[in-house]
Amino acid sequence: MKRLFSILIFFAYSALLVKIMVFKDLPTIKIGQLMLNFGGTDVGYGPNFVPFKTILPYLLGHKGWIIAGINLVGNIVLLVPLGFLAPLIFRDMSWKKSFMLAVVAGLSIEILQTVLHVGIFDIDDVILNALGVMIGYWKFIFLAKWIREGKYGR
Repeated sequence: MKRLFSILIFFAYSALLVKIMVFKDLPTIKIGQLMLNFGGTDVGYGPNFVPFKTILPYLLGHKGWIIAGINLVGNIVLLVPLGFLAPLIFRDMSWKKSFMLAVVAGLSIEILQTVLHVGIFDIDDVILNALGVMIGYWKFIFLAKWIREGKYGR
């Protein structure tokens, strides 16, 4: 029963990810004078196949720290639950299998955006998405070990 519940949560969250990350179906967020709109494509830019080409300028603050933070953290954090849920479904999940899931998840999002003409392919987004899945997997491993060792009651 627990596994079935995990499977349902996994697929429901995956559908939510497609809605948010592929179709960018999010409302505009207004903070004072700042308006953040996540919809649409990067008009005027072609696909990026060069690793870290967009990540490095964000890390250096070239596009502003708020935009950098939203892009970098958002692409990571949104994929963490997939990495956490996967070991609940697949009992033999190893770090290698988790890494494969991470790469496939990131590539799937970017390919869907490209094919559906709702975004452009960016290998840096694949890297950030994969990092998010791996962080979720590592959190699961850490939590499972912590529970097995009974350290939560101390």
